[in-house]
Amino acid sequence: MRRSTRILIPALVLSLLAGTIYITLGMISRLRAPTGGNSCSGSLPSGCTVFTVSKGDQVFFGGNDDYINPDSYYWVDPGYGEDYGAIWIGYPDNVQQGVNEKGLAYDANGLPRVDTNPHREREPVSEDYTSFPIHILHECATVAEVIEWVETHQWHTYMHDQMQFADASGDAVIISAGEDGEVVFTRKPPGDGFLVSTNFNVANPSNGYGYPCWRYDTATERLSELLSRESELTVQDATDVLDAVHVEGGSSWTLESMLADLPNGVVYLYTFHQYDQPLVLNVAEEIAKDPPSSMLSEMFPEEVRAESARRYQQALSNQDLCTRIGKAWAGLALASLVIIILFARRNLWGWIFWLDVAIVLGPLGLLVWLIAGRKHNPRPWQVALVESAGHLPPVVVAYMVLLGLIILFPQVQANQLLPLLFIFILPVLLGWLFFQGPLLALAARRGYLRTLSQRLPAAWVGANLGIAGVTALATPLVDWLSSTCSVMDPSLWLLVSLWAVVVAGAVLGMLLVLLYEAWAVRHGQRAWSVLTSAEGEVSTPGWRRLWWWLLLSIAAPIGGVMISNIIKSLT
Repeated sequence: MRRSTRILIPALVLSLLAGTIYITLGMISRLRAPTGGNSCSGSLPSGCTVFTVSKGDQVFFGGNDDYINPDSYYWVDPGYGEDYGAIWIGYPDNVQQGVNEKGLAYDANGLPRVDTNPHREREPVSEDYTSFPIHILHECATVAEVIEWVETHQWHTYMHDQMQFADASGDAVIISAGEDGEVVFTRKPPGDGFLVSTNFNVANPSNGYGYPCWRYDTATERLSELLSRESELTVQDATDVLDAVHVEGGSSWTLESMLADLPNGVVYLYTFHQYDQPLVLNVAEEIAKDPPSSMLSEMFPEEVRAESARRYQQALSNQDLCTRIGKAWAGLALASLVIIILFARRNLWGWIFWLDVAIVLGPLGLLVWLIAGRKHNPRPWQVALVESAGHLPPVVVAYMVLLGLIILFPQVQANQLLPLLFIFILPVLLGWLFFQGPLLALAARRGYLRTLSQRLPAAWVGANLGIAGVTALATPLVDWLSSTCSVMDPSLWLLVSLWAVVVAGAVLGMLLVLLYEAWAVRHGQRAWSVLTSAEGEVSTPGWRRLWWWLLLSIAAPIGGVMISNIIKSLT
């Protein structure tokens, strides 16, 4: 019986771990990643969405330009010689959107930069990369001609976007860089259908800012519903899709939107996601008039401009929130650290423990010390609280490392295995190797390797329960903060404010760990409380006593991800 138990328990642990990883990976893939912003064809994260939809003779081309500027430019290029005339939206050195007189439309999504094969044997292009869409709209009338132009001209040595083109017949293509550096064409199926692009490379999702993308999924769902209806498409139908995927956060906001009725040569422009106040332009008439370039906002009525200004100021005030949160948390964390330094000196190693806790957990660490760390004769629940505090710093550090990587290198969001590393591996390793091992070896007066061997099961349980709680609360808090404050240009106060909300989320993680430590203390198992008090002997439960806690802790991250998704859906 004992032999079968020895085989059964590890098998159960491994099976549950594998199932948890599989389920968690699926849930993580559906999490809504925070979006940052730059002009859509730029080189920084962006929230731009572009689509083409055709049904019968109807063809609509739509795009949201998401950025953090208050305005963009509008100008007309009448064309010269054999060049087609076109209208443009964007900036003089960065064309964002355009439609030519033949009904060929252009928009782009920002992506991380990748090198491409320029093909020097092809016809050269004298200007820089930003001129490519201008050349194409000057020289091409259809998507087929666009593809031919790209295949016969030297491409630039890199791409930091993907370009979508659509014509009046309903044909559309996304041009992006493949994994081999070759330019790839993702074509819309012939006939009724649609093509959507956001800020991941449709031909290579690892090249992107967040995959899967909620805007891509939402646009795809809405367009599928429109095509399934028997009624014809309307301008309002297509506008509603733009509305459904617009953004209003501090990271970026939908500065401008364009909807082009390509067969009829009519363009609808919207500013600051005011989708009930369109500016309607006839492309042929605009080219014939050739008006001077102007700020886009100046073309709208006064009441629309006033509302845009109000929304812009609101967005700016939202960005200040991170600074206020960051400064408040920095002050609290510094004060907590000073108090610990001055008053927590009962013994050297205990003082170092509380110092580490205060550095990472800030006022939460101070609160634990005030409640339980100063007691000469603590009650069992206070002992359990001290024990719980020892599991949280590595969890918070691991979560912050993940956030830092996502902010600094947004393309890592496309790697679905990376979050698993930070959920199941990094918190355990940080706590076990660099926190619990060294300090508890000193407290127990045992060798480092021996201490590691004894503490692994407890460190594993504590890390799993801690990360489950942090995931449940910190993830929606981070999502809210990133939708309010700008992550495009990370500042010190943004990072500090993220630290604050992660520690706030760690409160639930501490409560989960407290359940385990209450059981452990009741069974005579103590570690961190021995270190802080310099009294007693370090005692750690082994694998046989912790197997059922290990099973529960491995499953806990699933609950954390589920709670996180529920909170997000409710808010």
